[in-house]
Amino acid sequence: MRDRKSDTAHRRAAEVKIGRKLKPGEVVDHLNEDKADQSNANLDVKSRSSHTIGHNKTRGVSKLRRALRAFKEGKKVY
Repeated sequence: MRDRKSDTAHRRAAEVKIGRKLKPGEVVDHLNEDKADQSNANLDVKSRSSHTIGHNKTRGVSKLRRALRAFKEGKKVY
């Protein structure tokens, strides 16, 4: 279960950065994927759909890289 206190710390930091409260449907993205890093440079406010699309693209690239590595090593790629 997630800790509510740390769960909202990045949201508060992002609100200070953008100078307003987050709107419903907005999420805070950790650009370097380190959830402990609350620095302004690491936080970006996005719509939920934009955030999901971004993560899906990243995951897709990771899957492609793993498959290519496996292919080069002569392993079977499904």
